[in-house]
Amino acid sequence: MSTRAQLAGQRPAPAGGRGAGRERAQRATLGKHGGHPVTRGPRSAAERARDRRERRAEAYRWRSRLWEWSSLPRLRACGRRTFNGAGGPGLRLSETTDGLRAGLSGLQSCGSPWACPVCARRIAGRRATEVRTVVQAVADAGGSAALVTLTMRHRAGMPLVMLWAALSAAWSAVASGGRWKADRARFGVLGWCRTVEATHGEHGWHLHIHALVLFDGPVSFELAENLGMSMFARWERALTRKRLSAVADRGGLDVRMVRMSAESLDQVAEYVTKVAFEITSPSTKDGRYGNRAPFAVLRDALATGLADDCELWLEWEKASHDRRQLTWSQGLREWAKLGREQTDEEIVTEDEHGATVLYIAPESWPAVRDQVAELLDATETGGLLEACRWLTSRGIGYRLPKETPCRT
Repeated sequence: MSTRAQLAGQRPAPAGGRGAGRERAQRATLGKHGGHPVTRGPRSAAERARDRRERRAEAYRWRSRLWEWSSLPRLRACGRRTFNGAGGPGLRLSETTDGLRAGLSGLQSCGSPWACPVCARRIAGRRATEVRTVVQAVADAGGSAALVTLTMRHRAGMPLVMLWAALSAAWSAVASGGRWKADRARFGVLGWCRTVEATHGEHGWHLHIHALVLFDGPVSFELAENLGMSMFARWERALTRKRLSAVADRGGLDVRMVRMSAESLDQVAEYVTKVAFEITSPSTKDGRYGNRAPFAVLRDALATGLADDCELWLEWEKASHDRRQLTWSQGLREWAKLGREQTDEEIVTEDEHGATVLYIAPESWPAVRDQVAELLDATETGGLLEACRWLTSRGIGYRLPKETPCRT
């Protein structure tokens, strides 16, 4: 059995028969959706901090480039402008198990989970934690989970906004109505969370849904596959009404069981909210057959300035604007005691990383905003004293709260 199949908890394909062919098609198809979680070895705290800082620096660089040409006004202001009357951006600092963590407050944010390299990382990171919490609650209750992927056929030149509207309508047909209610009762479905993944390639935009379906007890692969086929039947009919199509045995449907182990749950949570890990190198890479995730399109647009890539990115901004990254079935979060779901904007504006240790003068912010990653890195490696030195060496004005002296 392959490493990917082991992680997903999928049994080997039988020697022959209809089920064998479908399982072989499923394993081949999932790679087309941008890969599957793979086993990673443990990393040290220093390695995790280094990787996080590299990704953060790249995200800040990309956002600063988007300030000049993004079609989204809020993105053009994100991290660029301060709040009126905020007294200047605040540098915040806290201690974690991985060392010091620094952040900023008092800045405008766009809250886009799809188009902002900085906000997307923060939002998707929070959503991954929420998915992990819910799946752990299912595991603790003796339940099980399956990852169901639904795709649709597409051709070059199809507008992304049209494809996304069809996808939304098709998912609504899958997860509502009398047949879905019957499926929930028949298979013991607790609920679901789902996200949309997009890539672009030779045949245009390719959209598909990853739905994590959660069960109230142990479920075999055969039963999960039967549920997937029932879901796909509604998916296919809804797409037909939109003059689109999908074929189950040709990539339209993939069903994977989730192994309910701690490591696997972490990786599945990241996979469902994988945009957080596709923003920067080495995560931002081309998929199979030359397909690119949206942030890979942005990477190429920023690197080359090619009009085709720039236009693709602007199309992505328009089609994804105001769409939710992760949606939940009614009642699932309450069942898992996850609490009220914060909006994307609430997540990015929530104060994190401890207390404010200094305030940057508002008039000095333009001199800092293109070097934010350097300031945060200096603060995390040397604490408040190093942050003061960094600012002073550049002639950047700041002030300290009365209770926070700038000393070691």
